[in-house]
Amino acid sequence: MANAMILFVLCLYLSWVDFHHRRIPNRALVAGFVLISFLELALSSPMEWLMAGLFTILCLLVFGWISYYKPLSLGMGDVKLFALVCYGLGIRDFVVVLTVASLAALLVSLVLLLIRKVSLKCEVPFAPFVTMGLAVLLFMSEAS
Repeated sequence: MANAMILFVLCLYLSWVDFHHRRIPNRALVAGFVLISFLELALSSPMEWLMAGLFTILCLLVFGWISYYKPLSLGMGDVKLFALVCYGLGIRDFVVVLTVASLAALLVSLVLLLIRKVSLKCEVPFAPFVTMGLAVLLFMSEAS
């Protein structure tokens, strides 16, 4: 769960930057990747580390393809953030975080549309919702 805590703290920073500047800095993502890589090397077996790397590449390819063909639906910063979260948590926990983040973004967007604060063309920063997904994952793991 150390990886999830590192990702949560990193995502708090990335959420602030994404909300205010509509971008996710590569330096923060690289720092998170390096830190999680050191933890993966120290705490897990080489096979687990290899599987995490393969799932990360798959995540980059799938979400990168979506971002390339539908750039208004998903930014490349979000794609790189997804890859980092997938790398740090593994595919099962990544699916939980992505599901919670997507549902939270949907609910917030619907409320903003209903009260007419935004239009359908408005961009919504996604990093805060990924942070919410990580918080739910950490809460679920503490409750278990």
